[in-house]
Amino acid sequence: MTEEESVVSALAEGGIIPVLQWAAGSAHARAWADFDPETGHDQAVLGYTAHKLLVDRQDRVFRLGRYLLTDGEDSGNEDTGQDVLRAGLAPTEQDGLPHRDGVERADVSGSPAWRFGRYRWFPTAFDFGKVNELSWARKSPTKQRIAAQLKSANPDQILLPYTYDQPLGQALDEMTLGELMAANAAAMIDVILAHSVDPHTGATELYLGRARLNSDGGPAWHWLRPLHRTDGGDGARATAPQQTPPTRGVEVPDAPVRLRPRVAGGEASGEPTGA
Repeated sequence: MTEEESVVSALAEGGIIPVLQWAAGSAHARAWADFDPETGHDQAVLGYTAHKLLVDRQDRVFRLGRYLLTDGEDSGNEDTGQDVLRAGLAPTEQDGLPHRDGVERADVSGSPAWRFGRYRWFPTAFDFGKVNELSWARKSPTKQRIAAQLKSANPDQILLPYTYDQPLGQALDEMTLGELMAANAAAMIDVILAHSVDPHTGATELYLGRARLNSDGGPAWHWLRPLHRTDGGDGARATAPQQTPPTRGVEVPDAPVRLRPRVAGGEASGEPTGA
């Protein structure tokens, strides 16, 4: 089994991929509905909005960030916090809002990320139709380090058990074969959730992939898997946002909101920089 197959299989079996599809569909639909070139919006505005909303939607479905249940709330009650979770969503999205346990926030140097088991993903925006033209050297230092990580075509192959944010605590020449294998099995696998919205049509793209530092002019990905469900093509593009977007110029009414304490917690195409 290749690394691509291992990652996609684990996230699919864990129920993560359908949730990511919903989150991206919701974020893209709302970003596209609010996009207004006549008032001065451009690709950067659309990309930034979609990126911020994708972070928000993931926190909603995983009940993280400001959607994390407080100590006084019963996590076993399905109605707990529903007013907060549904606030700002289109009516068609509110009833279908998914929920998935077992995921935690795993940000690195300000870059938002989520972790499920040994798999961690970082969202990144790109210009529509140009996913293979991403230049990681132009992305944030965190994304550059992710793209520079070693990658094996076989996840069972022994690699150096070291990543940029998880320094090895024991010299390699002091480790036994068993310790090396155990360290490799526990090593984090960092992947990118790449997303985009076409500013002209509202069509969207969503991919999961292992980034490759392409300062040598080579490919931007070790592997790339489209996540959109479509009837034709390569499966990556949707001809319209997945969720029915609100009519442009018409605000989506917010659900009643209870005040809750906030939990403290980029790039081209409108993605926030410096992370």
